[in-house]
Amino acid sequence: MTIRSRIRLLALVVSSCFVVSACESSVLPEQPRPSIAQVGSVGAPYLAAVAEANSAAAKQSDSEILPALSSRSDFSRASILISRILSTFEYNKQPLDEVMAGRIFDAYFDALDPQRMFLLLSDIEKFHPHRLDTAKMISHGELDMAFDIYTLYRERVQEYYQYVFSLLDSDHEFDFTKDEVFSLDRKKLPWVRTKEDLHELWRQRVKNDFLRLKLVGRTDEQIIERLRKRYTNSQKLILQANSEDVAEMFLNAYADSTDPHTSYFSPTSAKNFNVQLSLSVEGIGAVLQKRDEYAQIREVVAGGPAEKSGRIKPGDRIVAVGQGTEGPMEDVIDWRLDDIVAKVRGERGSVVRVEILPGDEGLESETKIVHIIRDKVMMEDQAAKLKTLEVESEGDKKTVGIITIPSFYEDFEGRSSKQADYKSVTRDVKKILKDLNEQGASAVVLDLRNNGGGSLSEAANLSGLFVGPMNHIVQVKDNNDRISHVRSNHQEIVWDKPVVVMVNRVSASASEIFAAAIQDYGRGIVVGDDTWGKGTVQTLTDLSDFINKSVVQNPEVGALKWTIQMFFRVNGSSTQSKGVQPDIDFPSIVNHEEFGESSYPNALPWTQIEPVTYRQFKDMKPIIAAVAKRHEERSKSSEAWQLLVDEVAYSAKLSERKEVSLNYETRLQERKEMEEQRHEFNERRKKLGQSDVGIFRLDDGLSFGEGNLHEELENEKRRKENIDTPTREAVNIAVDLADYY
Repeated sequence: MTIRSRIRLLALVVSSCFVVSACESSVLPEQPRPSIAQVGSVGAPYLAAVAEANSAAAKQSDSEILPALSSRSDFSRASILISRILSTFEYNKQPLDEVMAGRIFDAYFDALDPQRMFLLLSDIEKFHPHRLDTAKMISHGELDMAFDIYTLYRERVQEYYQYVFSLLDSDHEFDFTKDEVFSLDRKKLPWVRTKEDLHELWRQRVKNDFLRLKLVGRTDEQIIERLRKRYTNSQKLILQANSEDVAEMFLNAYADSTDPHTSYFSPTSAKNFNVQLSLSVEGIGAVLQKRDEYAQIREVVAGGPAEKSGRIKPGDRIVAVGQGTEGPMEDVIDWRLDDIVAKVRGERGSVVRVEILPGDEGLESETKIVHIIRDKVMMEDQAAKLKTLEVESEGDKKTVGIITIPSFYEDFEGRSSKQADYKSVTRDVKKILKDLNEQGASAVVLDLRNNGGGSLSEAANLSGLFVGPMNHIVQVKDNNDRISHVRSNHQEIVWDKPVVVMVNRVSASASEIFAAAIQDYGRGIVVGDDTWGKGTVQTLTDLSDFINKSVVQNPEVGALKWTIQMFFRVNGSSTQSKGVQPDIDFPSIVNHEEFGESSYPNALPWTQIEPVTYRQFKDMKPIIAAVAKRHEERSKSSEAWQLLVDEVAYSAKLSERKEVSLNYETRLQERKEMEEQRHEFNERRKKLGQSDVGIFRLDDGLSFGEGNLHEELENEKRRKENIDTPTREAVNIAVDLADYY
C-alpha cells in the first residue's frame, strides 16, 4: 500500500469514529478524573470557578481525537516530593507560601501562552480567585487546576486556529497596501481583553507570515498550502500534548519560580536529558525531526546501526515501527516525535523494524522495511573536535590547535560503573592535546562559544589539564554557608603551552568555571564577550529514590534538577549575574540587558567570599596589555575584522526591531536594502577569499523543518568546517601570546 492510500484510509477511520456512535472504546475519552472536591482539599469553590471554562472546553472540535488529560498518582507524588525538596533543601530555599503561589500561577500562564495569542484576560481571571491556592495544591499533590487550565487553553487553541484557517480560504484576501505593523514580541505586553482583539492579532500574524513568503517569490497558492501545513503542525504540537506534558509544564512553573536553573523532568524528558549529558544512547543511530506528518531522518550517526544497514539515509521518512524480527508493524504517521523516538530506541542487541518511505521519492512510492539491531551509539558530532591552522610569525610557521567544545559532557553511568572507556570531555580533550604535543603545536585555542555548561567535575578535570592536579579550580558554598574546594583528579599538566579561550554570551556555568580558572591562574587569555553569568551548581535527583518500592511498584515520577550550591572563583569572586569578562573584547550582537543571567527577575545577586591561596603561573597583566595592543593594531588594518564589525553592527540593528510593517511596498524596499547589504558583505568576503558563511542571512519565510533538508545539512556542514574571523583572530592572539609566554 502506498503512503497516500494509507493516509486516505487513516482519515476514513478517524472520521468514522466520530460519525458512528459505536466506535471502539480505545478511541473514546477516559472516564473523568475525580474533582478536587472529591479528593477533599480545596473543594467546591474552585469547581464553581472553572465550571464555565470547562463547559466550553467540553465542546471540542470533532476534527481531532485529543488525548484525554488527567492527573495521576505519579504526578501527585512528584509534586509533593518537589515541594519538600525545594522549600527545605534548595540553595535559595523559599517557602511555598502565597507569594510563591502567585509567581507559580503567573508563570504557568506565561509558559502556556508566552506571546499572549490564545488566552484572554477573562480566561485567566476565571482562575484568579484560586491563584493563592496554588501552593497548597502543589504541596498536597493536587494538580487538577493545572489540567483544567490546559483544557481551556487547548479549547482556545482550536478556536483561534479555526479562525486562522478561515483567513486562508480562497475568498479571503489580505490588503498589503495598508500601513499596518505587527509586534514581533508580545511577552511583556498585557493580556488581550476581547476575542475581536485576538482575532486582529492573529490576522496580523497570518498576514506577516503570508508576506514573508510573498517577498521571496512564492505564489498565493504555494503560500496558502505552506501556511496550512505550518499552522496544522503548530496546532497538533499543542493538541497532542499528553498528561505527562501538562504535569511537567505546571511543575516547571514552580521550579522556574524558585530559580532560573531548577527544572523538573518528566520520565521521558529525564531520559533525553541523560542522553545529552552522556552523548550516548541505545538505539538505531539516527537523529529524527518532525516534517509535516512524518518523522524524518535528519542525520544518520556515523558508525551506528542505521548507517551500517546501508538502507537508511537523511531525508527518509519513518511510517511504521515493529518490535522484534516479526510481528505487527505500528503505523506512526502523525504521531508525536517523542512517541516515535520511544518506539525506535530500545535495549542494546534487540531488533527493531522500521518501515521507510524513501526521501527522494513521492507519496505514491513503495515503502521498504529495514531490520536493525539496536546498539549503543556515541554522538561524536557533539563531542570535542580539533582543527589546526598554520600561521606565519617572524618567518616561522606555527601550528595552533583549535578545539571546539560544545558541552561539558560526561557519561555518569559509565563512570559510576567503572567502565574503562566511558565518555567524557576531559578524556577526549586530553587525547587531542597529546596529539597536538606530538605535532609540535605552539598554542591551543579552546572554543567555548555557545557552550551552556554540563558536568562540574568535568569543568574541574578539564581545567586540571592546564593548571595541574594540586590546585583548587573552584570553590562551592551550600545553603548552610559551608565552603568546599574542587580540584582536578588528573595527576599531571598535559598542556603547558599558551592557551586562548573563546567565549560569548551563551557560554555558561562549567564554561565559566574553566575560563575563570585559566584567567585566575595566569594560564592564558580569554577573548570574546561577557559570559552568561550562571554561578550556581545543580544536582539531578531521581525522584523515585524517595519512594518506598515495596509500596509503590515501578513509580514513574521523573527527576528534579535543583540548585544546591553557588560556585566561586579561586579569587573569591562569583560569576553569578556578572559572568566572566574577557581580557580582549570581540564584537557581539547580543543585548546584555535582555540576554543573560542578569535578565532573570529571580536570579541570585553577585557576591564574593574569601579567596583561596593560589599562585599564578605568570603575571598576565603586562602580557595581556602587549597582546591586546597587537590585536588592536591588527584589527585596524584587517579588512576581515572590519567586515565582522560591520556585519555584527548591522545584524544587531535588525535584531533590535520590535515590530515590522505589513505594507508590501515598505517591506519590499526593506528587503531590497537587505539584499544589497548582503551582496556587499558577500563581495567583501569573496575578495578576502572567505566562504559565504556569514552572520547576516536573509529571511526565507520558512520555519524549522520546512526547507530543503539536504541544503540545510550542506550549509550546516560548511559552517562547522569554516574557520570564522573571530577564530582566526583568536589564533593570531595565541601566536602573539607564544612570543611572550
